Amino acid sequence: MNREASETKCNRSGRRDFLKTAAAAAGGISIATLVPTQWAQAEAAKKTGGWEVLFGGGKLDKWDYNPKAWQVKDEELYSPGKGGDIFSKKKYQDFTLDIEFKMSKGCNSGVFVRMASRKDWLHSSMEIQVLDSHGKGKIGKHDCGAVYDALVPSVNAAKKAGEWNRYFITCFKNRVFISLNGVQIIDMDLNKWDTARKNPDGSKNKFRAPLKTLTHAGFFALQTHGKPVWYKNIRVKELKSLGKCPCCGFEGPIGWYCGKCNTVCAAPAKLDCKECKKKVPAGTFCKGNNAFHLPDEGVECSECGNKPGMVCEMSDCGYSLCMGVKFCDECEKPFANKGAGCPECAKKKKK
Repeated sequence: MNREASETKCNRSGRRDFLKTAAAAAGGISIATLVPTQWAQAEAAKKTGGWEVLFGGGKLDKWDYNPKAWQVKDEELYSPGKGGDIFSKKKYQDFTLDIEFKMSKGCNSGVFVRMASRKDWLHSSMEIQVLDSHGKGKIGKHDCGAVYDALVPSVNAAKKAGEWNRYFITCFKNRVFISLNGVQIIDMDLNKWDTARKNPDGSKNKFRAPLKTLTHAGFFALQTHGKPVWYKNIRVKELKSLGKCPCCGFEGPIGWYCGKCNTVCAAPAKLDCKECKKKVPAGTFCKGNNAFHLPDEGVECSECGNKPGMVCEMSDCGYSLCMGVKFCDECEKPFANKGAGCPECAKKKKK
């Protein structure tokens, strides 16, 4: 859906006003700032919020690589498909990695994270697959978006060869979250991978040791594997423990959505809400300003830079709440955005 059509949809449903209200109430970026182009907003976000630019179109001084295998062309990182991988000079432990990639026809590449050893890269890291698998019906552990050989993405969100894709890869302690082109496709608990060469569903994998024991601090690497591939706009934000969800027990950055308790994970605290006129638990949803009650600190939305819980104005129609959550018009409840629609309304329709 293009932005003109989506804004018409928002106007019809009266959502445009609540977008402005939510942005103003949470002190975030105004809709006027965000509407011109998604690209302009993405560029602006790079300059704020603790992001470290690993490649922005210029030098490759933060990487170790073979110049014959990787070159900068037209502010894009390009590999013809041979000559070796490219490695970050620095190790990262808990982070969100924002990276765009473009595949050639038949391309096979990958984004490696938490690589403890460059020599033993195959077994000491996780590979987020980059593969020309657009349009494929049944996808598996080797298709685009998969944690290679370990977990199948929930949906096939890959674009056609020749089009730019965008990953947000978040690793925090034992949890791995991945979105591809705005769709959350991976929600992984590494503690479930507790057996060598075996996945929780019983299928085999390549790893000599359980993924549960994988070293958290490691290098990033981009793979060159026979076909041309392009990368650009690579940036990373290191994360720190800010709270623990009282429901699911996940300790992590404030702002992650908890599907179990239908709230955003937040430190156990109560906040003063001007709309509710009372102290309310952090993480609960406020209908008054269409945002989650959250402390000021926390990781902002990696799409648009807004604070967690605000309406994400980088989404197709403006309905999405930041941090991968959507608001359902039918039941007026937030739900985890995994590309399948509101689960509560789906259950009612089946009945």
